[in-house]
Amino acid sequence: MFMRLVTSIALVFTLLFQNAGVLPAKHADDIALKAVLVSDIHADADPTRDRTNLMREVFAAIGRTQNDADTLVMSGDLTNSGDLREYINLENSLNLYCRIYDRVPEMGNHDSWHHSDDPDYAKAQTYFRQFCLWNGINTDKVYFTKQVNGIPFIVTGVEDCDFKNPYHSEEQLAWLEKELNAAVEGATPVFIICHKPVEDLCDSSARMAEILKNAAQKAKAPIVYVSGHLHEIGENTFSREGMLVYLNLPSMLYTDDGGLGFTAEIREHSLTLTGMNFLTSTPLEDYTYIIEY
Repeated sequence: MFMRLVTSIALVFTLLFQNAGVLPAKHADDIALKAVLVSDIHADADPTRDRTNLMREVFAAIGRTQNDADTLVMSGDLTNSGDLREYINLENSLNLYCRIYDRVPEMGNHDSWHHSDDPDYAKAQTYFRQFCLWNGINTDKVYFTKQVNGIPFIVTGVEDCDFKNPYHSEEQLAWLEKELNAAVEGATPVFIICHKPVEDLCDSSARMAEILKNAAQKAKAPIVYVSGHLHEIGENTFSREGMLVYLNLPSMLYTDDGGLGFTAEIREHSLTLTGMNFLTSTPLEDYTYIIEY
């Protein structure tokens, strides 16, 4: 009870003063958008655990070296079990250390409360939407579209507590299809944030693949499907089919050293995706991809 009170008071403080004294850096003029992309944070409820300390260390490193980014994308599994205290711990860490105040969060399978002894999806959804509200996103669903510098980020969300079968309703998939088809008409890159890779979406896999491939046939700029869930970096990290790009992010915390993610930079007629070790501020060898269009 005492720890919950402390973290709640800290949240109020960071929400009130999160922008105080922080001037974001400006990236080069030829960059239309720079985004930091991370996944599988799995924030813990206990702000004193080693995992929380590592989370703060990674966010501090991002704050020092990437604070010219326009937005921070978090591709699902923000928390370990969808607990409100975990969201509070995450928000406090972001506000105190990260220094990127535009954020695009997504609800993954862990955020759906599947680790709870008594799963309550309605409560999990409420907590996720509250986290969105803290970050300037007012949504009545777990899926939404956010524009950053004119670039669409289409965010999907898990709609059930079932860990093995991440449920995306036909309503959500129809919404996604409509949003994506409208977005590709803009001739700018489009980001789709969906925690699980297409092949791991179970009942939604075939429908998702159909939506993506149909839109890619009309796209004049890359459609980037950003996922996570697998935690590792390797042969499944990047693939491309014409204008359709698949980027599977490693876990921010659950790799050997921690601190892994990507940056995305959009310039005129090109998109650069760069794998990063944020803790050392170094690009990952063999994980830089330049897509020209």
